Amino acid sequence: MTTVVLPSNITILEVKQPTEAMIDQAVKLTNALQVGDPSCKAWTGGNLELLPLLMRSIIKATWLCEGAGVTYVATDEEGALVGYSQWIPSGRDLFDSEDQRQFGFYEFMEKMSDEGKKYFEESLGRDFPKFLDEAFGIPQSQIKTHFCNLVMVQPEHQGKGIATTMFKMAYEKAKQTGAVVTLSTGSEDNLTNDLQIVVYEHIGMTLKGHQVFQSPWGEWSSWAFAWETNPKEP
Repeated sequence: MTTVVLPSNITILEVKQPTEAMIDQAVKLTNALQVGDPSCKAWTGGNLELLPLLMRSIIKATWLCEGAGVTYVATDEEGALVGYSQWIPSGRDLFDSEDQRQFGFYEFMEKMSDEGKKYFEESLGRDFPKFLDEAFGIPQSQIKTHFCNLVMVQPEHQGKGIATTMFKMAYEKAKQTGAVVTLSTGSEDNLTNDLQIVVYEHIGMTLKGHQVFQSPWGEWSSWAFAWETNPKEP
């Protein structure tokens, strides 16, 4: 496993009870980093003004509902959020309970166009899960793995071991149940995607699959990675 030395002014902890200010910072960071991702344009029905609402609903549902997720937060010496990651443990899925859906999911769906709603439900409810299951070779993989739902680090703090440290923390937690650590990622350009592949493989993950999806608002891609916590002997 990769050895990482964090900058002395960075602290990374699992946070179970975030302040509203911390949630706001996470939403702001996520929106800034994700707004150029073609998948976000597709999942908001072409209306990127809805992206902050979608991301807030995802972040709060994962963070505030007991047992729904694990959140690691990286802060600087002043306590400002410089990065975070959210993980859905095996046995759970995003928005799989009414209390999770109450954190803005219904409001997001109400503001979507009919075409956007249809695509969102078909894409996230059928096509995307099918791709992940085939890539990982695990039926219902989003429920049966330790799935990285979001990982965000401020650009000026990237390359300093923050994401790697959070992945190592998630790996150790997943080992407790023997669940595979999984991730799906994409971005707006091939260069960034190539760099992401190098980064995640350096952490310890293995690229398992790639698929291009079509939508009325353009195509988007996803790369699937997995990290065995209980690797089989050769």
